[in-house]
Amino acid sequence: MPRGSLGGMNVKWLDKLITVLVSVFLLASGGLFFSFAMGWHGRPLFDWLVALGETAFDGAVIGAVLLLAALYLLATIVRDQQDEGSIIQETELGQVEISLKAITALIKRAARDIAGVRDLTPEVRVDPQGLDIRVIAQVDAGLSIPALAGEIQARIRNYLFETVGYPVYRVKVDIKDVRHDPKTRIE
Repeated sequence: MPRGSLGGMNVKWLDKLITVLVSVFLLASGGLFFSFAMGWHGRPLFDWLVALGETAFDGAVIGAVLLLAALYLLATIVRDQQDEGSIIQETELGQVEISLKAITALIKRAARDIAGVRDLTPEVRVDPQGLDIRVIAQVDAGLSIPALAGEIQARIRNYLFETVGYPVYRVKVDIKDVRHDPKTRIE
């Protein structure tokens, strides 16, 4: 799933909200620990925490919210690290780094003019032998799928080699859907 979307819904605001809430909680916790270290006894706070133990539901809700927020932040960090990726090309003047996101955009550009391809979603991985690409495509009905898949593979391989200069190890084409165009009736 791409960053910033959850079933088509934008979730950048959720990232920010949870980050702010956890940051406020950590600031408050740090301030309380500092106050305790400086001699404040915090009797009202201690009484409130003890009262949470007597009403298990309130304490459980607060604990569950904090746990879910922490898990969400950890998942966001892992997701961001997985989204990152690039290839490095050595030139005589130095290194050129090309993100996998840029390569994905190039793949879409290479295949957009192929007749019969309605939609295309590329997935790119870096393999020691070159780029390992999986393309999930939606195509028009009535075409030779093996021939169309071969054209997609060749066009992507050639275009990436020409534009990026990095070897393409494999282009796997998965046809996810075949769409029929409604024919207009002639009367």
